[in-house]
Amino acid sequence: MSTAFKNWHSLALAAVLYAVNVFLLSIGNDMIVKSSQSLEGWVILVVSGYLFIGAVYLVSATLTENSTLSESFPGIIDHFRTFIVGAIAYAIGYFLLFNVAPPLQTTQALALIVGGAIYLVAILVGVAAAFVRPRK
Repeated sequence: MSTAFKNWHSLALAAVLYAVNVFLLSIGNDMIVKSSQSLEGWVILVVSGYLFIGAVYLVSATLTENSTLSESFPGIIDHFRTFIVGAIAYAIGYFLLFNVAPPLQTTQALALIVGGAIYLVAILVGVAAAFVRPRK
């Protein structure tokens, strides 16, 4: 615990990224429901997914050798392509988990399982990126 909290500033920035993620999720989810703004809603979900993965990355980076904010924050930009793939997985997983699966009948159980798996892939992208050495 002392290793993680030694770099509290990374954890604070991760908390801010996560808070913006939650705010954008509420906006994007409402837009997806409206058929006229569906594309904009998906874009907002992908952006919120990027912020979520960035937050997971910053939290995970506190446990690696790139633990200070000045060492780990550039990784959010360095891993842009990887984070975009993870953000798309996050958006799809979020949609399946919270829009398709909630009635939870037998037909929605598959959406719940697939959505959860895709959501976990997005989390693993952020954690795995934290353990990659930054490019110099």
